[in-house]
Amino acid sequence: MRLGSCIAVEAVAFVVVLGGLAIGASSVMAELRGPGAEPRRDVAVTMRVVPPRPVAPPPPVSPVAPPPVSPVAPPPVSPVDPLAPVWEFAGQPDEPLLAPLRVGTPVKLKVNRGGTSLSMRIDFDNGARAAFKPDQVFGQSNPRREVAAYRIDRLLGIGHVPPAIAVSYPLDTLVAAAERNPEARARLRDDTIPRQGRLRGELSWWIPVLTDGYIGAARLDSTDGIVVWRRWLKAGATIPPERLALCQQLSAMALFDFVIDNTDRWTGNNAKMSEDGTVLYFMDNTLAFGKNPAGHHKTLLYLQRSQTFSRRLVARLRALDRAQLVAVLSTDTGDFDALLTDAEIDAVLGRRDRALAYVDGLIATHGEAKVLAFP
Repeated sequence: MRLGSCIAVEAVAFVVVLGGLAIGASSVMAELRGPGAEPRRDVAVTMRVVPPRPVAPPPPVSPVAPPPVSPVAPPPVSPVDPLAPVWEFAGQPDEPLLAPLRVGTPVKLKVNRGGTSLSMRIDFDNGARAAFKPDQVFGQSNPRREVAAYRIDRLLGIGHVPPAIAVSYPLDTLVAAAERNPEARARLRDDTIPRQGRLRGELSWWIPVLTDGYIGAARLDSTDGIVVWRRWLKAGATIPPERLALCQQLSAMALFDFVIDNTDRWTGNNAKMSEDGTVLYFMDNTLAFGKNPAGHHKTLLYLQRSQTFSRRLVARLRALDRAQLVAVLSTDTGDFDALLTDAEIDAVLGRRDRALAYVDGLIATHGEAKVLAFP
């Protein structure tokens, strides 16, 4: 039997052989086999073999611990106000869209189609384009309200009202821009209200392509279309996955329109979408902001056609206070004294309270999960 390499040298000590007999060669071989080896059967004498002294294994080597590493503190994160306005339009930052409108000079003017209120398209010398709504003889259409609707949309984190700014132009500049458009010149002369040779108004970023919103073959603002999306927006209803984004936008529109009191949304041509049918635009808000804190029966009717809302939007409405409204409406007002009067601001907050009472009533009936089902 071959011993392993664990024994390099064996020192074999033999004891005095009993009976005076010398140790034969066979005894030496047995000793070399080491402890545990079966003794040769041809050896007639009895021997006592002294086992080798066990060699203690080397002490285990403790692994060398790496030197302690001081944790690196993460860079400080600036606190973000979850209720701060979100200045984005359909996912794009507002300011790059507005910057060319602030500095451009009108070079071309034409009248937009639709409605009795005056809306015009302005092309600027820097290539920008905007919708222009001036002070006009149609009292129900007030351009400052479009800017106010834009600011409140951003305060609520919705992002579907086109970016808008207050502006004022020399009337002569606008007339020159309409030189080749007799209709535009006539409307400037007959339907606007200049002040000391200047015409104030609002500019909204020009959406390149607008399409009517449809559900199947029915327009969103048609009776058939409303019947369909109203059914989807009932608390606990199952919404087809491909219609989920649209339903969330319709719900937000109904809530937003009630708060700002926009009675003109569903009168036709004001439920417009992006070319690919994914974004619903909340445009044409110059007839909004009545002074009734209970809201108009028409906007209340459309609010009640939705029983499912965005949790985030409702949370922002709950947190909204007068100071926030005043702050977001008090800057960059152009030649307007204010974007909203004190009475109009108070009415916004009154309608906010009524909208929340409606939502809370639905939650009490159907449960929060079914009513605040949108993010």
